[in-house]
Amino acid sequence: MYHEKNIKIWLTSVALFSTLLATGQARDVSLKIDKENRNAVTISVPQTEDITRSALRQQLEKSGLKKKTRNGIDRYSGVVLSELSSDKMDIYTKVEKAINEGSNVYIAVSRGYNNFTNQADDSIITENVKTFLVNFSQQAGNYASDLAIADQIRTVEKEERALQQLKNERSELQGKKAMIDNRLAEIERELIAKETTIEQQQNEIKSAKVKRGS
Repeated sequence: MYHEKNIKIWLTSVALFSTLLATGQARDVSLKIDKENRNAVTISVPQTEDITRSALRQQLEKSGLKKKTRNGIDRYSGVVLSELSSDKMDIYTKVEKAINEGSNVYIAVSRGYNNFTNQADDSIITENVKTFLVNFSQQAGNYASDLAIADQIRTVEKEERALQQLKNERSELQGKKAMIDNRLAEIERELIAKETTIEQQQNEIKSAKVKRGS
């Protein structure tokens, strides 16, 4: 029990450290949207591009947001995302493969009509975006873990089905083997009986010949 408690404390510490590290990674950048450079916030996550994109889309869809995708950028028009602001906004997201490994996530926010937020005039929203991305980084890890677990479950289920098939085949073959063994035993008895009968008949023939000769 003491060992399990230490493990939980260690995992909590690792998660906290990862969150603090991710906070430093959420930073202001420029993102090209419709051929224009716009203010945005980015963060790097260790998951692959496909997993990260799916995780982000799933999280936003759970918040009731619907997207339209154009040129690799998802746009959520006239939506309210409480983690960022209580006002309606246009939210732009992009996920791309990182240079080394993992992926980069970008979020840009517009108040409408291409009125994009920036750190100077909209510091609260910008900080909220950074916090959102930091939290998402952990969610992306959980999403990847869930996918891995689901894949492992499918693998185990597949192996279990294969195991059951082998057991069924073994049971069927054992049944056939029992029938074969029984039949072999019957044949062995019949062989002995036939051999005995033939030997008796041959002896009778010999006796008959001896009597006939005398």
